[in-house]
Amino acid sequence: MPRESIVELRELRRSDLKKILALANRCLNRDTISDASLERITFGDPNFSPELTTVALEGDNTVGCIVGVRRIKSPEESVKVQKEIGWIKLFFVSEAYRRRGIASQMLSELEKKFRSKGIERIRITDFAGWTLFSGVDVMYQEAIGFLLSRGFRKVGEMVDYEIDLLDFHVPRTVAETKLNGVTIRKAKLGEKRRLMEWAAETFSPFWGSGISEAFKYDPPKLWVAEKNGKFLGFCMYSAAEPYGLGPIGVEPGSRKRGLGSILLFNSLSSMREEGQRMAVIGWTNQLFFYSQVPGIRRIRHYWTMEKQLE
Repeated sequence: MPRESIVELRELRRSDLKKILALANRCLNRDTISDASLERITFGDPNFSPELTTVALEGDNTVGCIVGVRRIKSPEESVKVQKEIGWIKLFFVSEAYRRRGIASQMLSELEKKFRSKGIERIRITDFAGWTLFSGVDVMYQEAIGFLLSRGFRKVGEMVDYEIDLLDFHVPRTVAETKLNGVTIRKAKLGEKRRLMEWAAETFSPFWGSGISEAFKYDPPKLWVAEKNGKFLGFCMYSAAEPYGLGPIGVEPGSRKRGLGSILLFNSLSSMREEGQRMAVIGWTNQLFFYSQVPGIRRIRHYWTMEKQLE
């Protein structure tokens, strides 16, 4: 029988971040997380609450962490809609300390806190706006087995495309697409509010609020399609994460005309021109659309998982 460890569980402090970062990068062997990324999904998230994030310590050793969150501030339109949902953004235990009950302790503690706040179900990692992953990578079999044993179930699937931009080029079929009066251009700083409102209304509040990340740069890291002063589509790149591409969207009446492909390839070209080696098109189930991109090196498969709290 695996022995249990006596660990101290306490809230995350900013001073913990360096140790948590090192531990996460050792534990999550299919991922790399930067200090900026960890800051973004913890103290940089307006919804972040330290009481929902637990660090496990055995003596002076940091041996695990679980980052929980609930929607309390942003985007405002989704706070009431998602008031009964809690999320786990990150969850890991040092390999040397696994099968000692530490993961179960941290999860049980978080579930208690969620229940006290009226949370009725928990999802894993797909916290739109301030997360790193769209679900649990199916190659993390030990993690999936643990979650299934604790009452989680698969409720959806997503994939990421990882692209080597050294092998990227724009296909002739895309370069020769007829625009028929549509202008494809970079967004301008003064268009931030208008674009955010348009994206929120046309697609979702998450995309609307997410666009603000692109406007931290000058020029914004955002390509738009426009005709007669009306936005038809957009694609964001290297905004929340340097390697990230998306979201990308074309309003329903303008689809099937090649605009999405042009926005996609313009954004990837910008990433290459700005010195980015790898691009990750994440959180998608649009398998055929992205398969046209040269340089795809890996497709990662994720399970979206959920648990009903009793």
